[in-house]
Formats: sequence, C-alpha cells, structure tokens
Amino acid sequence: MHVAMMLYAGFRLLEVTGPMDVFHEANRLCGGTLYEQHLVGPFPGPVLCSNGVAVHTTECLSDAHTSFDTVVVPGSPIIGSGREHRELVDWLSDAGRGVRRLASVSNGAFLVARAGLADHRSLAMHWRDAQWLSTEYPLVDVVSNQSCLKDDNLYSSCGVSDGIQVALALVREDLGEEFAGSIAESLSGQRNRAQS
Repeated sequence: MHVAMMLYAGFRLLEVTGPMDVFHEANRLCGGTLYEQHLVGPFPGPVLCSNGVAVHTTECLSDAHTSFDTVVVPGSPIIGSGREHRELVDWLSDAGRGVRRLASVSNGAFLVARAGLADHRSLAMHWRDAQWLSTEYPLVDVVSNQSCLKDDNLYSSCGVSDGIQVALALVREDLGEEFAGSIAESLSGQRNRAQS
C-alpha cells in the first residue's frame, strides 16, 4: 500500500514522523514492505518544518504519479485562512478524491476542508480551533470531543500525538485489532526503554 505523507512549509514534524513510525513498525513486524511511504512536497528537495528541520521529499506534487492508497495531511503551528499552500490544496482537491483513505492530523484538517474534501462530513479538531474551522467551513461537521474520528474514508485527529492513533486506526482496518495492538505495544516499549 502506498502512503503519502504530505509536506509543506511549516508542517509539524511530529505529525509526520509519528504516523510514519506506526507504518514502519507494521512493516517490521510483518517482515516486509506492506506500507510504502512517500514524502510528497510542493517541489523536489528539502521542505522546512516548523522547528527548522529540513525534510527531503521523495517526490513532488507535480510528479506524484503513484496511485496512493492513503494520504496523510499533517498540521502546522500556524495555518492561516488565506491562499497559503495553494499547490497542496489544489492537489488534494483533485487527487484526494481518488484515494482510498485520507487522514488529517490536528489542524491539517483546515487544508483538507479548504480542498473541499470534508463538506458534509465530520472532522475531529482540537477545541481551541474547532470554532474557527466551523466558521471558515460551515459545510464541515466539526467534532471537538473525540481524539480520533472516522467518517467513511476520511480520518481525522484532534492533536499532535493523536496522529499516531490515526495511523493505528488505519493499520487496525488493514490488519486487525491484534496486529495494531502489537504495534502500539512495540512503540510504547521502545519509548519506555529509551526513558530508562
């Protein structure tokens, strides 16, 4: 399965690496490349995330010929309401309609809504931004009391760390509850070993 992690200037790195770790761990536990991950950005080369780290794309929007099964849109500390990230929004508006699953992490939901992919559908959003999203996009049903939400093929999460929960939900759908639980346990164990 091809998974596209969307990169744009100012994206929050943790909202990309958290889900990527889930898919990577799924590959490791099954002993093969079940999830082939792509870092897709507006242009070839490095894209600066919000903390200043440069992440290199594996392909750019204009050359993204791969048919993606899943597209993950991370959030950013700052998402305005203007025409920012126009290339990504245009790409999502077109290609996003054909993907099997679309997921937003935290306020990446604004970009999904701006692309018209959440009209008459539900999106999870942190309570701080819920009213703003609802005002900007009145056709979107904004839900602020659930950390992770699925509406048909649209997945969303409220906060930064909830991106891991979205990725686990996708894996759970593909491989079952027990396998997703093994990934969560494995990632939690790695975190616990690092802290000790």
